[in-house]
Amino acid sequence: MHTILLVCLALAAAVHPALGQDALRGKRLYHEVGRLSGAGVSCIDCHGGLPGALHGIGRVGDDPARIDYAIGAVTQMTPLRGRLSRQDMADLAAYVARPAVPSPEPRVSTSGAASLPYMPDRLEFAGAATGMVRLSNAGAVALRLDARPALAGEHAPRFAIAEATCAEGLVLGEGESCTVTIAFVPDAGPGLRLAVLRLAHDWIGGATSVPLIGRLSP
Repeated sequence: MHTILLVCLALAAAVHPALGQDALRGKRLYHEVGRLSGAGVSCIDCHGGLPGALHGIGRVGDDPARIDYAIGAVTQMTPLRGRLSRQDMADLAAYVARPAVPSPEPRVSTSGAASLPYMPDRLEFAGAATGMVRLSNAGAVALRLDARPALAGEHAPRFAIAEATCAEGLVLGEGESCTVTIAFVPDAGPGLRLAVLRLAHDWIGGATSVPLIGRLSP
């Protein structure tokens, strides 16, 4: 009997191998599985942030089978059906159980131009000038930049990247930062000139975007 039991356990393990649980990966899935899987809805949309999330999601901590059941049984989770692997559910369950898992934490600050202390997440210009954007990693896990800084938006040609230490492939460890210096080159006519500086990285959202605003008087 003992031998038969061992054989059955071995067969079960072969069919359903134990999965490692990656709470850090689970955190990213929790926040943006909708974008990553194409489902259009993520856990945070319905449950809110962890800890203290809504609708009893804490019960799935370290229990991916409950996540699998919920996806099949809860109407609001219908878009996720067939889009999550067993590994995805294991990682999500690990994050729910350990929401304090160390992670990257990109933060932005600005200086120069007309930026104000209470608006540290954007650069404003009142005329031809330069300003600096600093991207810092306040988290305990490294943040990798996936592309060089890029400008986008309706009036992107009115702005230029004058200098940058942020570069594709750069890895920012805990407390490290890089910078991008932006120049505003006004054209004729009053009004606003709007663009965005995009800093692509390997964490939630895939990028940090900084609004650029040029204000031209009549």
